[in-house]
Amino acid sequence: MGKIDFKHLILDKSFTVPVIIEFSAPSCGPCLWMENTLKEVTRELDGKVVFFSLLIEDYPTQKVKYNIKSNPTTLLFIKGELKSQLKGAFTKMIIKQWINDHSAFPHVD
Repeated sequence: MGKIDFKHLILDKSFTVPVIIEFSAPSCGPCLWMENTLKEVTRELDGKVVFFSLLIEDYPTQKVKYNIKSNPTTLLFIKGELKSQLKGAFTKMIIKQWINDHSAFPHVD
């Protein structure tokens, strides 16, 4: 995916559905694993969340703003605000619990 409009496609979208963003690097093995896991979670939740995987090098402003110092770093946005941040790779079960813990939207299984 090419560079996207962070505000329009991510922050604005988070007013209707939780938005998960994984910031990664091209040669990062854990980033690829986390991206695939997040894609599976998104498919299983069928529209209850939206997921984007972004190369951190393409978003220097967000790297500083959200204090991203390691890859992968995954952010959860709800209603235009950053609700939580994960650093590292996690299982589907942990990711779903993370969404539930920080979301005012309906519970996800």
